Amino acid sequence: MKAIRFMKPETIELSDIPMPVCGPDEVIAKIAYAGFCATDIELLTGEMVHIKNGNTKYPLVPGHEWSGTVVQVGSEVQGFQVGDPVTSDVSLGCGKCDFCRQGHYNLCPNREVVGSYRNRQGVFAEYVAIPQRHLYHIPAGVSLEEAALAEPAATAEYAVRRARIPAGAKVLVIGDGPIGQMAAQLANLQGASMVIMAGSWDEKLAIAKSCGIAETINYHKEDVPARAKELTGGEGPDIVIETSGNNSALVQAVQALRPTGRIVAVSWYNGDSVPVAMNTVIVKDAELIGTLASPNSFTPVLEYMASGKLKVKPIITHVRPLEELPAVIDMIRAKKEMRIKVLLQP
Repeated sequence: MKAIRFMKPETIELSDIPMPVCGPDEVIAKIAYAGFCATDIELLTGEMVHIKNGNTKYPLVPGHEWSGTVVQVGSEVQGFQVGDPVTSDVSLGCGKCDFCRQGHYNLCPNREVVGSYRNRQGVFAEYVAIPQRHLYHIPAGVSLEEAALAEPAATAEYAVRRARIPAGAKVLVIGDGPIGQMAAQLANLQGASMVIMAGSWDEKLAIAKSCGIAETINYHKEDVPARAKELTGGEGPDIVIETSGNNSALVQAVQALRPTGRIVAVSWYNGDSVPVAMNTVIVKDAELIGTLASPNSFTPVLEYMASGKLKVKPIITHVRPLEELPAVIDMIRAKKEMRIKVLLQP
Protein backbone atom coordinates (compact mmCIF):
# COMPACT_ATOMS: atom_id res chain seq x y z
CA MET A 1 0.00 0.00 0.00
CA LYS A 2 1.00 3.64 -0.36
CA ALA A 3 2.05 5.49 2.78
CA ILE A 4 3.85 8.66 3.78
CA ARG A 5 6.97 8.00 5.82
CA PHE A 6 9.25 10.39 7.68
CA MET A 7 12.66 8.87 6.97
CA LYS A 8 14.71 11.25 9.12
CA PRO A 9 14.26 14.88 10.24
CA GLU A 10 12.82 16.96 7.37
CA THR A 11 12.75 14.01 4.95
CA ILE A 12 9.36 12.86 3.60
CA GLU A 13 8.91 9.86 1.32
CA LEU A 14 5.82 8.47 -0.41
CA SER A 15 6.55 4.77 0.01
CA ASP A 16 5.20 1.36 -0.91
CA ILE A 17 4.99 -0.57 2.38
CA PRO A 18 3.37 -3.90 3.33
CA MET A 19 -0.31 -3.96 4.20
CA PRO A 20 -0.93 -4.25 7.96
CA VAL A 21 -1.59 -7.78 9.21
CA CYS A 22 -4.98 -8.29 10.89
CA GLY A 23 -4.65 -9.79 14.37
CA PRO A 24 -7.46 -11.93 15.80
CA ASP A 25 -8.79 -9.00 17.89
CA GLU A 26 -8.20 -6.35 15.21
CA VAL A 27 -9.85 -4.88 12.15
CA ILE A 28 -8.25 -3.50 9.02
CA ALA A 29 -9.83 -0.25 7.84
CA LYS A 30 -9.42 1.61 4.57
CA ILE A 31 -8.70 5.23 5.45
CA ALA A 32 -11.00 7.85 3.96
CA TYR A 33 -9.60 10.98 5.65
CA ALA A 34 -6.58 11.62 7.86
CA GLY A 35 -6.25 14.83 9.84
CA PHE A 36 -2.98 16.75 9.93
CA CYS A 37 -1.90 17.84 13.41
CA ALA A 38 0.89 20.02 14.80
CA THR A 39 2.30 16.86 16.39
CA ASP A 40 3.04 15.60 12.89
CA ILE A 41 5.32 18.60 12.27
CA GLU A 42 7.12 17.89 15.57
CA LEU A 43 7.69 14.32 14.37
CA LEU A 44 9.06 15.65 11.08
CA THR A 45 11.46 18.09 12.75
CA GLY A 46 12.55 15.60 15.42
CA GLU A 47 11.34 17.89 18.22
CA MET A 48 8.56 15.52 19.33
CA VAL A 49 9.26 14.25 22.86
CA HIS A 50 8.90 10.60 21.79
CA ILE A 51 11.64 11.09 19.18
CA LYS A 52 13.92 12.78 21.71
CA ASN A 53 13.53 10.07 24.35
CA GLY A 54 13.97 7.24 21.85
CA ASN A 55 10.48 5.76 22.11
CA THR A 56 9.84 6.57 18.44
CA LYS A 57 12.42 6.06 15.74
CA TYR A 58 12.76 6.89 12.04
CA PRO A 59 11.45 5.82 9.62
CA LEU A 60 7.83 6.12 10.76
CA VAL A 61 4.35 6.43 9.27
CA PRO A 62 2.77 9.44 11.01
CA GLY A 63 -0.86 10.51 11.38
CA HIS A 64 -3.32 9.74 14.17
CA GLU A 65 -6.65 11.41 13.31
CA TRP A 66 -8.76 9.42 10.88
CA SER A 67 -11.99 7.94 9.60
CA GLY A 68 -12.54 5.03 7.28
CA THR A 69 -14.34 1.80 6.47
CA VAL A 70 -13.75 -1.73 7.74
CA VAL A 71 -12.38 -4.08 5.06
CA GLN A 72 -11.30 -7.05 7.22
CA VAL A 73 -12.15 -8.35 10.71
CA GLY A 74 -10.16 -10.68 12.94
CA SER A 75 -11.47 -14.03 14.12
CA GLU A 76 -12.26 -12.75 17.63
CA VAL A 77 -13.91 -9.47 16.61
CA GLN A 78 -17.59 -8.98 17.44
CA GLY A 79 -19.85 -6.05 16.67
CA PHE A 80 -17.98 -4.85 13.60
CA GLN A 81 -18.25 -6.07 10.05
CA VAL A 82 -16.90 -5.25 6.61
CA GLY A 83 -18.35 -1.98 5.36
CA ASP A 84 -18.82 -0.34 8.78
CA PRO A 85 -17.67 3.31 8.97
CA VAL A 86 -15.29 3.65 11.92
CA THR A 87 -12.71 5.71 13.75
CA SER A 88 -10.48 4.95 16.72
CA ASP A 89 -8.56 5.97 19.79
CA VAL A 90 -4.99 7.16 19.40
CA SER A 91 -3.57 5.66 22.61
CA LEU A 92 -3.85 1.89 22.33
CA GLY A 93 -3.60 0.22 25.73
CA CYS A 94 -2.82 -3.43 26.41
CA GLY A 95 -6.27 -3.97 27.94
CA LYS A 96 -4.84 -6.00 30.81
CA CYS A 97 -2.90 -3.73 33.21
CA ASP A 98 -4.37 -1.84 36.17
CA PHE A 99 -4.45 1.45 34.24
CA CYS A 100 -6.38 -0.14 31.35
CA ARG A 101 -8.82 -1.91 33.67
CA GLN A 102 -9.50 1.42 35.41
CA GLY A 103 -10.18 3.14 32.07
CA HIS A 104 -6.88 5.06 32.03
CA TYR A 105 -5.57 3.33 28.93
CA ASN A 106 -3.86 6.57 27.93
CA LEU A 107 -1.43 5.84 30.78
CA CYS A 108 -0.89 2.13 30.01
CA PRO A 109 2.83 1.33 30.42
CA ASN A 110 2.57 -1.00 27.42
CA ARG A 111 0.61 1.37 25.20
CA GLU A 112 1.30 2.24 21.62
CA VAL A 113 0.20 5.49 19.99
CA VAL A 114 -1.06 5.51 16.41
CA GLY A 115 1.43 7.35 14.24
CA SER A 116 4.10 7.89 16.86
CA TYR A 117 4.83 6.15 20.17
CA ARG A 118 6.65 2.82 19.72
CA ASN A 119 6.27 3.25 15.96
CA ARG A 120 2.67 2.07 15.77
CA GLN A 121 1.80 2.62 12.11
CA GLY A 122 -0.06 5.86 11.55
CA VAL A 123 -2.87 6.81 9.21
CA PHE A 124 -0.98 8.69 6.49
CA ALA A 125 -1.49 5.48 4.53
CA GLU A 126 -4.19 3.58 2.69
CA TYR A 127 -5.00 1.11 5.49
CA VAL A 128 -4.57 0.78 9.25
CA ALA A 129 -4.98 -2.04 11.82
CA ILE A 130 -6.78 -1.22 15.10
CA PRO A 131 -7.74 -3.42 18.06
CA GLN A 132 -11.51 -3.79 18.43
CA ARG A 133 -11.49 -2.39 21.99
CA HIS A 134 -10.28 0.96 20.61
CA LEU A 135 -12.66 1.14 17.64
CA TYR A 136 -15.87 3.22 17.37
CA HIS A 137 -18.81 3.10 15.00
CA ILE A 138 -19.48 6.38 13.21
CA PRO A 139 -23.16 7.19 13.83
CA ALA A 140 -25.66 7.82 11.06
CA GLY A 141 -25.70 11.43 9.97
CA VAL A 142 -21.98 11.98 10.62
CA SER A 143 -19.92 12.13 7.43
CA LEU A 144 -16.50 10.54 7.10
CA GLU A 145 -15.07 14.05 6.79
CA GLU A 146 -16.60 15.10 10.09
CA ALA A 147 -15.67 11.85 11.82
CA ALA A 148 -12.00 12.44 10.96
CA LEU A 149 -12.14 15.17 13.61
CA ALA A 150 -13.32 12.77 16.32
CA GLU A 151 -9.84 12.48 17.84
CA PRO A 152 -9.16 16.21 18.37
CA ALA A 153 -12.80 16.57 19.48
CA ALA A 154 -12.30 13.77 22.00
CA THR A 155 -9.10 15.44 23.25
CA ALA A 156 -11.10 18.64 23.75
CA GLU A 157 -13.91 16.71 25.47
CA TYR A 158 -11.47 15.07 27.89
CA ALA A 159 -10.00 18.48 28.77
CA VAL A 160 -13.45 19.98 29.31
CA ARG A 161 -14.50 17.03 31.45
CA ARG A 162 -11.33 17.36 33.55
CA ALA A 163 -12.11 21.07 34.00
CA ARG A 164 -15.31 20.19 35.92
CA ILE A 165 -17.08 23.30 34.66
CA PRO A 166 -19.71 24.48 37.17
CA ALA A 167 -23.07 25.57 35.80
CA GLY A 168 -22.89 29.24 34.90
CA ALA A 169 -19.09 29.38 34.92
CA LYS A 170 -17.13 31.81 32.78
CA VAL A 171 -14.56 30.00 30.64
CA LEU A 172 -11.53 31.27 28.72
CA VAL A 173 -10.17 29.02 25.96
CA ILE A 174 -6.71 30.00 24.73
CA GLY A 175 -5.97 28.83 21.19
CA ASP A 176 -8.10 29.04 18.03
CA GLY A 177 -6.95 25.77 16.45
CA PRO A 178 -9.09 22.64 16.15
CA ILE A 179 -8.90 21.60 19.81
CA GLY A 180 -9.52 25.14 21.03
CA GLN A 181 -12.48 25.57 18.68
CA MET A 182 -14.10 22.36 19.86
CA ALA A 183 -13.22 22.85 23.54
CA ALA A 184 -15.02 26.19 23.40
CA GLN A 185 -18.15 24.60 21.92
CA LEU A 186 -18.04 21.75 24.43
CA ALA A 187 -17.67 24.19 27.33
CA ASN A 188 -20.91 25.80 26.15
CA LEU A 189 -22.55 22.38 26.13
CA GLN A 190 -21.37 21.78 29.70
CA GLY A 191 -23.31 24.79 30.95
CA ALA A 192 -20.85 27.70 30.89
CA SER A 193 -22.61 31.06 30.99
CA MET A 194 -19.88 32.70 28.90
CA VAL A 195 -17.10 31.25 26.77
CA ILE A 196 -14.28 33.51 25.59
CA MET A 197 -11.76 32.44 22.98
CA ALA A 198 -8.32 34.00 22.66
CA GLY A 199 -6.51 33.43 19.38
CA SER A 200 -4.34 34.92 16.68
CA TRP A 201 -6.52 35.06 13.53
CA ASP A 202 -9.63 37.20 13.17
CA GLU A 203 -10.98 34.70 10.62
CA LYS A 204 -10.66 31.79 13.08
CA LEU A 205 -12.24 33.83 15.86
CA ALA A 206 -15.13 34.65 13.51
CA ILE A 207 -15.66 30.92 12.94
CA ALA A 208 -15.77 30.43 16.71
CA LYS A 209 -18.43 33.13 17.02
CA SER A 210 -20.47 31.51 14.26
CA CYS A 211 -20.41 28.32 16.37
CA GLY A 212 -21.82 30.06 19.44
CA ILE A 213 -18.79 31.45 21.27
CA ALA A 214 -19.78 34.64 23.08
CA GLU A 215 -16.58 36.71 23.05
CA THR A 216 -13.21 36.60 21.33
CA ILE A 217 -9.81 38.19 21.92
CA ASN A 218 -7.11 38.59 19.28
CA TYR A 219 -3.91 38.43 21.31
CA HIS A 220 -2.03 40.40 18.65
CA LYS A 221 -4.32 43.34 19.36
CA GLU A 222 -5.31 43.03 23.03
CA ASP A 223 -3.81 41.96 26.35
CA VAL A 224 -5.45 38.58 27.03
CA PRO A 225 -5.52 38.61 30.87
CA ALA A 226 -6.70 42.24 31.02
CA ARG A 227 -9.42 41.77 28.41
CA ALA A 228 -10.57 38.47 29.94
CA LYS A 229 -10.96 40.16 33.32
CA GLU A 230 -12.84 43.06 31.71
CA LEU A 231 -15.25 40.64 30.03
CA THR A 232 -15.86 38.82 33.33
CA GLY A 233 -16.64 41.87 35.45
CA GLY A 234 -13.10 42.28 36.73
CA GLU A 235 -12.93 38.86 38.38
CA GLY A 236 -11.34 36.73 35.67
CA PRO A 237 -12.60 33.44 34.23
CA ASP A 238 -13.46 30.55 36.54
CA ILE A 239 -11.87 28.08 34.13
CA VAL A 240 -9.04 28.50 31.62
CA ILE A 241 -8.44 25.77 29.02
CA GLU A 242 -5.04 26.29 27.38
CA THR A 243 -4.82 24.53 24.01
CA SER A 244 -2.11 26.45 22.15
CA GLY A 245 1.00 24.88 23.65
CA ASN A 246 2.60 28.32 23.78
CA ASN A 247 4.64 28.81 26.94
CA SER A 248 3.58 32.43 27.30
CA ALA A 249 -0.09 31.42 26.99
CA LEU A 250 0.20 29.29 30.12
CA VAL A 251 1.61 32.32 31.93
CA GLN A 252 -1.36 34.38 30.69
CA ALA A 253 -3.75 31.68 31.91
CA VAL A 254 -2.39 32.02 35.45
CA GLN A 255 -2.62 35.80 35.27
CA ALA A 256 -6.20 35.81 33.99
CA LEU A 257 -7.64 33.14 36.29
CA ARG A 258 -10.13 34.00 39.01
CA PRO A 259 -9.08 32.93 42.52
CA THR A 260 -10.17 29.31 43.27
CA GLY A 261 -10.29 28.68 39.51
CA ARG A 262 -8.88 25.84 37.41
CA ILE A 263 -6.44 25.78 34.49
CA VAL A 264 -6.44 22.76 32.18
CA ALA A 265 -3.35 22.38 29.98
CA VAL A 266 -3.91 20.29 26.85
CA SER A 267 -0.83 20.72 24.65
CA TRP A 268 2.83 19.81 24.80
CA TYR A 269 5.01 22.80 25.72
CA ASN A 270 8.42 23.84 24.45
CA GLY A 271 11.38 22.74 26.54
CA ASP A 272 11.68 20.67 29.68
CA SER A 273 10.55 23.53 31.92
CA VAL A 274 7.85 26.14 31.43
CA PRO A 275 8.00 29.37 33.45
CA VAL A 276 4.75 29.42 35.43
CA ALA A 277 4.13 31.72 38.38
CA MET A 278 3.47 28.91 40.84
CA ASN A 279 3.27 31.36 43.73
CA THR A 280 0.37 33.03 41.92
CA VAL A 281 -1.30 29.63 41.48
CA ILE A 282 -0.89 29.08 45.23
CA VAL A 283 -2.06 32.56 46.23
CA LYS A 284 -5.14 32.12 44.03
CA ASP A 285 -5.85 28.73 45.67
CA ALA A 286 -6.08 27.47 42.11
CA GLU A 287 -5.70 24.13 40.33
CA LEU A 288 -3.37 23.38 37.42
CA ILE A 289 -4.46 20.21 35.62
CA GLY A 290 -2.64 18.29 32.89
CA THR A 291 -4.44 16.08 30.38
CA LEU A 292 -3.09 13.37 28.10
CA ALA A 293 -4.87 12.16 24.98
CA SER A 294 -8.59 11.40 24.87
CA PRO A 295 -9.61 8.34 26.94
CA ASN A 296 -13.30 7.41 27.03
CA SER A 297 -14.26 10.50 25.04
CA PHE A 298 -15.02 9.35 21.49
CA THR A 299 -18.58 8.15 22.10
CA PRO A 300 -19.87 11.46 23.52
CA VAL A 301 -18.30 13.63 20.81
CA LEU A 302 -19.59 11.39 18.02
CA GLU A 303 -23.05 11.66 19.57
CA TYR A 304 -22.68 15.45 19.80
CA MET A 305 -21.75 15.51 16.11
CA ALA A 306 -24.72 13.32 15.19
CA SER A 307 -27.11 15.58 17.10
CA GLY A 308 -25.68 18.75 15.57
CA LYS A 309 -24.60 20.11 18.96
CA LEU A 310 -20.90 19.99 18.04
CA LYS A 311 -20.23 21.75 14.74
CA VAL A 312 -17.06 20.53 13.06
CA LYS A 313 -17.64 21.29 9.37
CA PRO A 314 -16.69 24.98 9.75
CA ILE A 315 -13.36 23.86 11.23
CA ILE A 316 -12.38 21.87 8.10
CA THR A 317 -10.64 24.46 5.95
CA HIS A 318 -8.59 22.28 3.58
CA VAL A 319 -8.89 18.81 1.99
CA ARG A 320 -5.85 17.63 0.03
CA PRO A 321 -4.53 14.37 -1.48
CA LEU A 322 -2.08 12.55 0.79
CA GLU A 323 0.76 12.96 -1.69
CA GLU A 324 0.48 16.75 -1.34
CA LEU A 325 1.64 16.59 2.29
CA PRO A 326 4.93 18.44 1.57
CA ALA A 327 2.97 21.34 0.06
CA VAL A 328 0.59 21.30 3.04
CA ILE A 329 3.54 21.56 5.43
CA ASP A 330 4.99 24.45 3.41
CA MET A 331 1.61 26.22 3.61
CA ILE A 332 1.39 25.71 7.38
CA ARG A 333 4.93 26.90 7.99
CA ALA A 334 4.43 30.02 5.88
CA LYS A 335 1.56 31.10 8.19
CA LYS A 336 0.08 33.26 5.44
CA GLU A 337 -3.06 31.25 4.71
CA MET A 338 -5.80 30.82 7.29
CA ARG A 339 -6.33 27.16 8.16
CA ILE A 340 -7.76 25.24 11.06
CA LYS A 341 -8.05 21.56 10.18
CA VAL A 342 -6.41 20.08 7.11
CA LEU A 343 -7.65 16.66 6.00
CA LEU A 344 -5.61 14.38 3.77
CA GLN A 345 -7.06 11.74 1.45
CA PRO A 346 -5.01 8.64 0.65
